[in-house]
Amino acid sequence: MTKKLFLQTSILSFILCLFVLKPAHAVLSKLTPEQIQEAIVYGQKNKNLDMAAFSKPWTVSLGKGLGSASLFTAYHNLAYKARKAAVERREFTSQNIQEALDIGNTLTFSVTVYGDEDNFAMYYTAKIYQKDDVIQPEFEFAPEIADASEFWPNSPSNTARLVFKFPAKDIDLNTIISLVIVAPGGEEIPFDFDLPKMK
Repeated sequence: MTKKLFLQTSILSFILCLFVLKPAHAVLSKLTPEQIQEAIVYGQKNKNLDMAAFSKPWTVSLGKGLGSASLFTAYHNLAYKARKAAVERREFTSQNIQEALDIGNTLTFSVTVYGDEDNFAMYYTAKIYQKDDVIQPEFEFAPEIADASEFWPNSPSNTARLVFKFPAKDIDLNTIISLVIVAPGGEEIPFDFDLPKMK
């Protein structure tokens, strides 16, 4: 009991030091000590949820078999890392907290897409539309080979997880953005995120 109380006090002290010593990178990453504790509790309490249910507050879904996109804010990333530590039955240290909060000056999206060919996602790209601006990602990841989807062998028989990072400095974080995934043929798949409403 004393060790647990000491650990909680140490973590809270560390969190307070983070805000004195290290400026936040973007509006989305400015978490209060209460929000940091709330994110950790959310992650630990919901360790048994599947990732889709766990990430629902940060996810825009187009429906089953149509695709979804999740935004990894500092809060979401911290909750995810706390969940991972709880699942692995290991201590979630103050260093783990600092690393989870240090997401850089980027907006990171994890996108699930569906298709029928095993290499369908290889040339997918993304962009963000905000007002009259088009913002390009600074990092893209698309697997060369997709995984079998839950619909296999029926269509859409394959699914892929894509990752895109966008520079936050180019984005107004107080308004809605549209993350658009672009298929090789030019088809655009939009996911609208209301940034001010996201933790």
